[in-house]
Amino acid sequence: MILASADPPDLLSIPKSPQALWVERLLWVFLFSFAFDYRASLAREGAGGSGVDQLLFLGACVASTLGIVALGWRHLTVRPGAWLITFWGLFVGFMIANAVLQGVQPGRSIRVALPFVFCLFAMMNSHIAGCVGIRPSRIVTPVLVVGCINVVWRIIHGFLFKEVSIETVRTEVMSPANNWIIAWISCAILLRGRWSWSLLIACAVVFGGVFITITRSLIFPMVAGGLTSMVCFFLCVHWGMLPLSSFFKRMAPVAAVGALALFAIIVAAITMPTVVERWNERLFHNAATVNLSKDISFLTRVAEADAMAKILKSDPVHFINGRGIGASYYWDRAYLPEITLVIPKGEDNFDDIWFAGHSIWTYSIFSNGVIGFICYVTLLAGVGTFSLKAARANASDPGPDQWLAFLPLIATCCILSESLTSNPFQERLLGILYGMMAGLPQAFMIRASWLHTYSRP
Repeated sequence: MILASADPPDLLSIPKSPQALWVERLLWVFLFSFAFDYRASLAREGAGGSGVDQLLFLGACVASTLGIVALGWRHLTVRPGAWLITFWGLFVGFMIANAVLQGVQPGRSIRVALPFVFCLFAMMNSHIAGCVGIRPSRIVTPVLVVGCINVVWRIIHGFLFKEVSIETVRTEVMSPANNWIIAWISCAILLRGRWSWSLLIACAVVFGGVFITITRSLIFPMVAGGLTSMVCFFLCVHWGMLPLSSFFKRMAPVAAVGALALFAIIVAAITMPTVVERWNERLFHNAATVNLSKDISFLTRVAEADAMAKILKSDPVHFINGRGIGASYYWDRAYLPEITLVIPKGEDNFDDIWFAGHSIWTYSIFSNGVIGFICYVTLLAGVGTFSLKAARANASDPGPDQWLAFLPLIATCCILSESLTSNPFQERLLGILYGMMAGLPQAFMIRASWLHTYSRP
């Protein structure tokens, strides 16, 4: 393996549609539409409104999507990706109709539903890009660039425009792109055929952000991404794509990154002792939980889940279709005496909460009932299965982008690893990033169709 700035050309030349150039340009516009997205202030969130800048982001997102669909609408029926797009489109329609019929405030329901709508947009855009002949690596490149930009931007925005400091900074500056970049790093280390400087940049961006924000939760996607990538590597060995002997060579970067991280921690301990002290407290003896029966993060999530269950039990028919996305809920008052020891009553609203919750699964049932739960499971399982099928279809003659065929599966596992303790789908950018992954396997299926055509006598 050698350092390289780009992957070599694919020996299998797939004809490009005349619209491919403009589709690729609009794809960059679509992804950059929310590159500088951020969490609005609590006041704005409470009112359910948006700033002028975020309205501009929305305009760029919708306009670029309309442009891509206008250029490649004929490709939306190409299977198998068309099945996933149709399924998710129907669910988004059900989600919005369900909220309207149950009288949820439109401002709230639209705001909470936007990540799912953007996920559908990204699915269609990525699907069309693959169908018009754009290489998978050229589809993923803007995703990586936008993800890294947003991680850095969130930190800069938090320090410049919010009342946070190095001593108090937490979730205010966390980017939803961290999860996806971790999946990309895991995939690149074990499955990519050659080194690239982009791997070092991505590692610096993610681990730098994790260190500053004291983010324990990202340990889960790191473990999930690593384990899933190992499984994918052994699948590649089984399919004859990679030699088993290359495993230890591919693990060498892990040792290098570990040594670099150790050096960075030593430097940080000297230059930023406050951050190291906060990590030590949060991991080993969190002072905030001294008077609590359980960890504060666990308490808030249980308080939320118990309250949602009580709301649904008051009218059990809602276990089928939920209360509607954006509907109000509260934190169970039985947990408030302990919670208020850490979060004072005046600093948060425990009685009228409407954002997308702290768990994918509890909020899916609360908002859309068993129907929503099944649809979430179907989406995640469908993307993972689609990813493996696309990788297998090209295994007989893999191209230089073959490693990216496993990326949707790894990204799905990284999201699942956090699904019990957080809800990544409350972020607009996450909807875009995951939608791109849902549509990416179509590019490999197109390549496989040409591969099998050329191989016929």
